[in-house]
Amino acid sequence: MEKKKKVLSLGTVAMDVILETRELPKEDGFGFIDSEKLSPGGSAANLSVALARYGIEVYQTGKIGDDKYGDEFRRTLVEDGVNDKFLITKSGGSTLHTFIITAPDGKHCIIANLGDSVLDLQPEELPGDILKEIDVFYTDMFSSRASIYLGRLAKEKGIPVVYNMQCTPSFMKTCGVTMEEIEEMISLSTVVSSGREGYFEMTGETDYHKGLEKFLEKYSVPQGVICTAGDEGALWHDAEESIYRDAYSVEAVDTTGAGDCFLAGFIYAYFCKEMDKQATIEFASASAALKCMQKGPRTGATIEDILQFIHSNK
Repeated sequence: MEKKKKVLSLGTVAMDVILETRELPKEDGFGFIDSEKLSPGGSAANLSVALARYGIEVYQTGKIGDDKYGDEFRRTLVEDGVNDKFLITKSGGSTLHTFIITAPDGKHCIIANLGDSVLDLQPEELPGDILKEIDVFYTDMFSSRASIYLGRLAKEKGIPVVYNMQCTPSFMKTCGVTMEEIEEMISLSTVVSSGREGYFEMTGETDYHKGLEKFLEKYSVPQGVICTAGDEGALWHDAEESIYRDAYSVEAVDTTGAGDCFLAGFIYAYFCKEMDKQATIEFASASAALKCMQKGPRTGATIEDILQFIHSNK
């Protein structure tokens, strides 16, 4: 039997309060809530759950509070197949939680309450052997100190590091993360992924194709940089080539978590199954597309679902 690959995921762990509406309210506007529910989320946790569904052994680290949000987050994480033994609980702490307002056609906006736990994870709180037998380390830099610490260890051990710069440097600055820390995380990374705004802030290029080229020229990320551009598709640029993949045409009901599922698909295909670059970006895009067809921030798709979807869209 093939040995399961192991991924350590560090980053945003949260509970989402999902408010379904008929239309996103405009400034000074008014709207109606059709439904309201509590749902586990957080970008890093969404990725972890997707990988677990794809048959990968996933360990989630990060920091939650011992409040109702934290208790529910841990319970559902384990229920979804992710190992929680590295997940730290802060006594008397408050867990990151978000209010996600959704509307038809996949439109949404997110308002976050950071709490006092997710950014507070310290390296000394993590066990010394946390990277033992880990095949891939993923982070979104929540928290920055723990991310850099684990990134350094992973690089020393030759473990691939995937950095998802999902929040722009200007937003990270409001969370107390400096540009120097972001640049160090980039220097430790095997692959860096971000949206269009991230590359714009880092390079000043409004065309993200040029932004990726400029970014790679400056930072020399070993296996390249990725831009997830929503319905414009995805671009993977490295020293050898640029690979672009159109977004699959689907009827989107909720785009929340699509980027997380893209990267889960990427890690699965490229680092766990060693697919070639074209097959990898195709698989990652299909992973994101299937998420868009489901409500909630986490995917319910399996490997078989993704492969069937790809085959039916040839």
